[in-house]
Amino acid sequence: MRAVNLLTPELRSAQKGSSAPRPSVLETSGGIGGFVVLGALALVVVAVAGYVLAGNTVKKRTASLAAVSAQNAATVKRAAELKPYADFQTVAQERLGTVEALASARFDWEQSLRDLSRALPSNVYVSSMKGDVGASSAGGGGSGIRSAISSPAIELAGCTRSQPAVATLMSRLGNVQGVTRVSLAKSEKVETVGVSTGAPAPCGKGSPPTFDVVVFFEKATVGTALADVTKAVEPGAKPAATPAPAKDGKAAATPAATTGGTP
Repeated sequence: MRAVNLLTPELRSAQKGSSAPRPSVLETSGGIGGFVVLGALALVVVAVAGYVLAGNTVKKRTASLAAVSAQNAATVKRAAELKPYADFQTVAQERLGTVEALASARFDWEQSLRDLSRALPSNVYVSSMKGDVGASSAGGGGSGIRSAISSPAIELAGCTRSQPAVATLMSRLGNVQGVTRVSLAKSEKVETVGVSTGAPAPCGKGSPPTFDVVVFFEKATVGTALADVTKAVEPGAKPAATPAPAKDGKAAATPAATTGGTP
């Protein structure tokens, strides 16, 4: 078997003469240059890997953004489709509030007129009667006393046999339930002439006093409730729903109630 020397020629010559200098690692072929190349390749690999990862992250986030945008567009479209129902619900609630306000603004004319008719003395003749829920609805025909107080009131005009009878009438009207004050607009004596048929005057012969009395119901909140409803339904706004009758069958109170004279 033949021995083979695997050393390079430079190392062989170094072994022959130990005094000759040996070449350094830097001077040998394949020294630091290979490490530089390997380092550069490693940097290139790291850069490519970072670029790929960044690209994947960008693509992933772009896809997420597209999905969120599509979901947002679908939600906006759905909201636009449901908007008419929401508007209808709002209008329904507003009209319901208007109806409730009108219902709370009712004044029990039937009970009030019944109580007043029971309180009238037998010697009093009523020629006219007018009721309203506020001074603003009284119109130009109301007395100055009526226009000074904004609350439901009933105006009575007629005659009786004497001035003490007028005072008695006011006292009895003041005891009616719900009445807070009774104001006398006028009480004067005028010459009474019988009718053409020759029948006597309703309040007797001579000069019976005629009176004009205003009965106020200031504890009722009808005026305030009507003012709120009037502000809610302004000119140019959408008209409120027509109030339905109450469960008891009574119609909603009208701004004014006028009845003819009753003896």
